[in-house]
Amino acid sequence: MHQIKLKGQCRSTSIFTRFYLIISLFLVGLGLINTLHAEEFPSKSIRWILPYPPGGGGDIVARIVTPKLSTTAAQQIYVDYKPGGGTVIGTQTLLASKADGYTVMHTAEQMAANGSLLKNLKYSAEKDVDFIGSMVKTPLVLLAKLDLPVSNAQELIAYMKAEDKKVTYGSWGQGGMNHLTMEAFAGRLNVNPVHAPYAGAAPAIKDLLGGVIDLYFSDLATALPYIKAGKLKPLLVSTRERIPLYPNLPTLQELGFDGFDMYSYQGLVAPKGLPPEVLSKLSELLRNTVNLPDVKSELSARGFIPASSTAAEFRTQFLDSQTLLGNVIRQRNISVE
Repeated sequence: MHQIKLKGQCRSTSIFTRFYLIISLFLVGLGLINTLHAEEFPSKSIRWILPYPPGGGGDIVARIVTPKLSTTAAQQIYVDYKPGGGTVIGTQTLLASKADGYTVMHTAEQMAANGSLLKNLKYSAEKDVDFIGSMVKTPLVLLAKLDLPVSNAQELIAYMKAEDKKVTYGSWGQGGMNHLTMEAFAGRLNVNPVHAPYAGAAPAIKDLLGGVIDLYFSDLATALPYIKAGKLKPLLVSTRERIPLYPNLPTLQELGFDGFDMYSYQGLVAPKGLPPEVLSKLSELLRNTVNLPDVKSELSARGFIPASSTAAEFRTQFLDSQTLLGNVIRQRNISVE
């Protein structure tokens, strides 16, 4: 039996075949473009916004990580200081930048607190940034001026209960982790020490040394020189576990504050909308850099706990801290206009 080929049928089959081939080639080409884009990134220098003043824990971590990241990425990473406004100035600068991976921001828990702390905040960190990864976790050490009449944590607790509102403490800024850690501690003691916010760690430490304020929760990197020189008294740590550099300092958990575990952390974010392959590449570069033996060694020697993570893990960490700090802010009725 002979098959009859119709001219119209052959034509429609040919058109369909050509269309299929064109679409297939387009999709393959798109995949190649995306792959090449990921392989080429970064192809120029990267701006690293630091929303904190020089001299504090964020500055120390940036100075350790960025030169090594420049080597890992084979591109210059330059730090652009944008302090002020409790990281709001730096964050606004970030969000005004193109979401292409060439502008990133060094961040910490302050950004998580701002959503509950600032009533008129015009952005939502949860919705408006992409999370790249974490770098370090930082225990906080409670420092006292030398002439405060206490010599250990138990005496401090008794002193704070007896003196209550006469006790003063500083922070590196309203809503900063050391501010909220002290407020969480004071809330558990049912006392109300007077808070003195500063524009960064350096001026707060200066006034603690001068006896202007009584207490200050400090990241260990900032505190180490003063502890070693015998200029300030370390009394306790804020984390659940003791810290290796000062294993004799008790934790608040040990002192009867069940479940108390507060620490500062630092990571990297970018404007929302990064191409997925760029976000993945940035996260990989950051993890590889933080995990370098010499970077981990230097961070540890300065009192930081190296804590690299994936983008998804850092986002979860941020959201958890946002809930924790929001609860402290509401319970202690803290606000900033």
